[in-house]
Amino acid sequence: MAPGVVLVEEGNQQQEDAPRPPPRPPLAVEALRDKIVEKVKANRVTLIVGDTGCGKSSLVPQFLLEENMEPILCTQPRRFAVVAIARAIAESRNWQLGEEVGYHIGHSNVSDLNSKRSKIVFKTAGVVLEQMCDRGIAALRYKVIILDEVHERSVESDLVLASIKQFLMKKSDLRLVLMSATADITRYKEYFRDIGRGERVEVIAIPCSPRTSIFQRKVLYLEQIADILKINSQSLSTKYCSGLDASADADINYDVYELIHKLLLHIHQNEPDVSKSILVFLPTYYALEQQWIRLFPFSSTFKVHILHRSIDTDEALQTMKISKSCRKVILATNIAESSVTIPGVAYVIDSCRSLQVYWDPIRKTDAAGLVWISKSQAEQRKGRTGRTCDGQIYRLVTGTFYSSLNDHEYPAILRLSLREQVLMVCCAEPRSINDPSALLQRVLNPPDPDAIEDALESLVQIHALERTSSGRYEPTFYGCLLNSLPLSFDSSVLALKFCELGAVHEGILISIMLDIQPLPIVQPFGYQALRQKYRDNYFKGNGSVQIGKKEATTMGNLCAFQFWERVFKDKHRLEYLKDVANTQEPEESHTFLTKPEEEWCAVHNLVPAAFKNISEIYDDVMMQLHRFRPSFLVKINPPKFLQPYEFNHTCLYHKILDLEVDMDSLSLEAENSHSDSQKRCSAAPYVSPTDFGTSTIAELLKTLVKEMRTQHAEEPTISHKGQLRSNVKPTLGTEACVFFANGSCNLGAACRFSHSSLAPKPVCKFYLTLQGCRSGNSCPYSHDFGSKVSAPVTSGICSQEGRATSLCCTRLLPADGDGYILVMNDKTLEFSSKLSQFYDVCKIVAGTPGLQSVESYSVPKGLKILENLADPSSLITGLEHKLPVPWTKLKRVFWFADFDNDESACEQALLHKFFANMAIKILSERLSDLQVILIMKNTRYIQLQVERLARECFFFLSESFMFDEATLGWFSDISRHPRGMQVAAPVTYVFNMHPPSTTQFGDYPAELRAALRRD
Repeated sequence: MAPGVVLVEEGNQQQEDAPRPPPRPPLAVEALRDKIVEKVKANRVTLIVGDTGCGKSSLVPQFLLEENMEPILCTQPRRFAVVAIARAIAESRNWQLGEEVGYHIGHSNVSDLNSKRSKIVFKTAGVVLEQMCDRGIAALRYKVIILDEVHERSVESDLVLASIKQFLMKKSDLRLVLMSATADITRYKEYFRDIGRGERVEVIAIPCSPRTSIFQRKVLYLEQIADILKINSQSLSTKYCSGLDASADADINYDVYELIHKLLLHIHQNEPDVSKSILVFLPTYYALEQQWIRLFPFSSTFKVHILHRSIDTDEALQTMKISKSCRKVILATNIAESSVTIPGVAYVIDSCRSLQVYWDPIRKTDAAGLVWISKSQAEQRKGRTGRTCDGQIYRLVTGTFYSSLNDHEYPAILRLSLREQVLMVCCAEPRSINDPSALLQRVLNPPDPDAIEDALESLVQIHALERTSSGRYEPTFYGCLLNSLPLSFDSSVLALKFCELGAVHEGILISIMLDIQPLPIVQPFGYQALRQKYRDNYFKGNGSVQIGKKEATTMGNLCAFQFWERVFKDKHRLEYLKDVANTQEPEESHTFLTKPEEEWCAVHNLVPAAFKNISEIYDDVMMQLHRFRPSFLVKINPPKFLQPYEFNHTCLYHKILDLEVDMDSLSLEAENSHSDSQKRCSAAPYVSPTDFGTSTIAELLKTLVKEMRTQHAEEPTISHKGQLRSNVKPTLGTEACVFFANGSCNLGAACRFSHSSLAPKPVCKFYLTLQGCRSGNSCPYSHDFGSKVSAPVTSGICSQEGRATSLCCTRLLPADGDGYILVMNDKTLEFSSKLSQFYDVCKIVAGTPGLQSVESYSVPKGLKILENLADPSSLITGLEHKLPVPWTKLKRVFWFADFDNDESACEQALLHKFFANMAIKILSERLSDLQVILIMKNTRYIQLQVERLARECFFFLSESFMFDEATLGWFSDISRHPRGMQVAAPVTYVFNMHPPSTTQFGDYPAELRAALRRD
């Protein structure tokens, strides 16, 4: 954690370079240390209930660790809390994060580093569920599992709890600890009543902290707030809550924002200690912006921080610093609701609202709406203060209204579509948890069986599942592939549709960007006009292809990622190759300094962390695709960002001036991580509509989204004559006037639209977009597209590649029989010998890593052999070995990657060196027709991340197909047997070089040639 950061978990101390506070009073949980350890050792399930701020989240794992009960797994509901608590424990114990204590969120696994298993690992429930479905009970190689904040009922956390309960029956030495401040104790005791004869859930209640007498919490409702602010107390609930109880609409109106603003000013004016901070809970990004707009004129008074999922975790942690010069105000969604402590928070203003996601059966997608929080959530928010100082909580509801709130949050498993989780469970390896109907009936709040059946049937409809004769649902190849992708359900479907149409790279990137935050393009908080300007530098949404707002944002970020690849990454890839050519001591190509990237991104309004995240997920998706080898991997189109070759961007810098800011809009300069850069590139647009195949991909995205939106639509509908029809619109001429239908058309006979009730409604422009239409059946526009929707452009089903055939031989060789072939790493010369049966042996050069040990009669006459060629660079550079034919006459270079198991440690470094030296040779001598072909076990290809190694040296995979061992030679490499439909057999991977632009980077071939001549 950066110096001065003070966002810590319950009970953790502040940074050393901050002003040293007086010794803190003991935390309540510390007094029960021995009891907690004793009860956890004696009972398989322990429930710890303690007030927020008692220290349980960070100290209980350490208590157990000190009693040698490691390894310990801890789950948290939010990524933010996972990282914050892991870092806090590492700092408090002076450990290196990732070693003794680590964390795993999404694609970021910072644990078990340096070949040393972490003693405490923090994970999200989603990560744990994926690991259990993949490895079963083997994923629970822990002595203790701590499920923290169990009152937060996500679908993943409910399934994790149900699965662990199943495994408890088989793993008697496993200890489960549940923790919460507001859990329903009776409910959990009842849930675990059947874990074993004579066993029960041990409950430990942590009493109020001894410091309660020091730090007090006072809760005020609208009645008291009205008295404090001297505002009209009449109809408070109607004005600020839209009703008298929790059945009222939860929307936030103008009056609520104004009330919060008045409260902020009142607190500031009456609290002389500016180090005491104010935390404001609001439900949405829009609400955060609206409140920030009101604070903008007071920038010298308040230092505003934003906590939202769109803010990068590291950035959010680093912005939480103690402020002595002005008062800190944190505007947050429920990301700050539990687990983490923000020292110095003395005041909490709680809007008592949150954004809840639910399944919309009309739009056939997840939707979000504002709801009133539960009393349990309100107590969690209350617990964010009163930790390091006295606290006051302002709840923006009346006391009577608060009494009508639900006690606990409605479980997500009862309001969301279960497609993704049902598919995951069906694909699970352990049979004890791979029956979704059985497992979902064992959760705390079992969903309606009809909801489970609906999810199963929808998966059957898209051919992800099939029903066997026994009535059991089994995953198809497409279902297994869909489940394996590290993306949301809809994004996985979209990615595979793109792949079927040959846009593998673009489809994966688009699908990733629909799932993640932050995105590559900077989104200045509170400054909508600037956000639009930044996006337009990469993609203008009002161009030749008319697409929805969300699609345009996604396309803009896709173009930004491709721009980064072509301009920034290619530059550093070239620098790396030049270093190799000069020194022959290659280092990892991605180890260039972070600072230049940060500066370059700031100049072009980009977020560096987003590129790292997207690149990691992209590699993960590609690895999963190769595991299953769908047929579209046989032939892969090159990324469209490689075109045009002549693409060039030259920065034109200008200094940022205060007058450049549109004063009608707002910029969160104080919080923008890029605000320290005083220059920007004015050579806009950075990407033109003709670059990177942008229009083609935008049109394809539009078409595929339309296909996905319509494939779930009800097929038969009732016509106005009462007859069944097949989505065909009546052609009655002029479309209906939507204003006439609601009585607001004032044009009368002059209206150019029809006022007839039989006239067709105009088409809704939102229905077939990513955003979808939020009006549902009440929309005055038509959602019946009928014949206007073309037939599906994809089948929706990916088929697996077939077995290897003898056709593999002809695909390996130059079609015209002209040109030489170089084979490397052919240990026994078996591959080269068998290849000579299909190609002129005089045109084959075979390199073997040792001395020739085969009998002379087994090697065909005329085969050119290079012995003792263990290092490919010695031949490519010509330092130790000379190629017996001119490089210009070579058409293929084979790497026969048949390594022994004890060689695997150095195999990746050798492959990296091979790609780097081949790139230098091809680029320096302009050998554009030369193909590089790797033949290796599919599992090893994935393990070594070969595709990434190649891409870093400008090689892109163009073909891949099963290798015919029976015809061309058997592998000695013995890999573990693949599971299910995964592929472990040898595969032929064909790479083509796509050189960087000389227009962009100058005459780099001459520089490489000069470096080689010096050697």
